[in-house]
Amino acid sequence: MRSQKALHVETGVTLAGAGREDMILEWGEHWLMIPVDRGDHEIRYIIPATPRWDDNLEPLPPEVADNLQAIITEISLFWNQEPEFLVRLKWRDAG
Repeated sequence: MRSQKALHVETGVTLAGAGREDMILEWGEHWLMIPVDRGDHEIRYIIPATPRWDDNLEPLPPEVADNLQAIITEISLFWNQEPEFLVRLKWRDAG
């Protein structure tokens, strides 16, 4: 598997591969692991309905959270991957 990492210039968000089943979204010193299902030219991102950083459990700032799917879409299309999103109401073991 080829390693991927891209910067969304407008927001400063970086999206990178973190193994076969995850992507990592970084903004400053904060990070969020996003589970993915990969296909040949498509990728399904499984994102939380109310995203919180994994490092401190605080909500993503509005400029990132409100544009999360658009940011991921732009980077995915740059990688020639058609994005799809599955939004989870319950996130991991958070209840």
